[in-house]
Amino acid sequence: MKSSASKRFAKALIEIGREEGAWDRYGKELRSVVAMFRGNPELEKVLLNPMYKLEERKALMETIASSASLSPYVSKFFSILVQTRNIRFLDDISEAYSRFEDELAGRIRASVEAPTELDGAIVDDIRKRLGELTGKEVILTCSSNPALLGGLVLKIENTILDGSLKTQLELMKEKILEGVV
Repeated sequence: MKSSASKRFAKALIEIGREEGAWDRYGKELRSVVAMFRGNPELEKVLLNPMYKLEERKALMETIASSASLSPYVSKFFSILVQTRNIRFLDDISEAYSRFEDELAGRIRASVEAPTELDGAIVDDIRKRLGELTGKEVILTCSSNPALLGGLVLKIENTILDGSLKTQLELMKEKILEGVV
């Protein structure tokens, strides 16, 4: 439920943003409020607490919207989230909105895992080649995992390309065991 609700809310906001020509600004505003909530976890608890009247919770959200200088549509969006008690899905909504934003901007997110930290030139080369293959701007995150032993693991959306030495050794071991048994 939370995934579909989050996507619906994110889709609604980005559609309004597209109509207004401000979808990128709405994304920044959404992320700024998410950052506020992360910095002060009590805010979400208060906004979800039924002990406070709905009017009080909405007034608090209006104060937050005003202090963050949110545009009217984004402010109304947050008011609806408080009213429907869907403010608890704010992180998921923000993630879904970012995916829709990337789609509109022609971006794709990918991650590379290697046994050691990758050199900047290698990272740039991977980014460039992925950009050529996908025809999109690539936002690449890199991490190190010494357990891989060698090679790389590349994740692009729902696709994982595992060229790690660890996986190759495990596959070889399975083939050897299949032949013996």
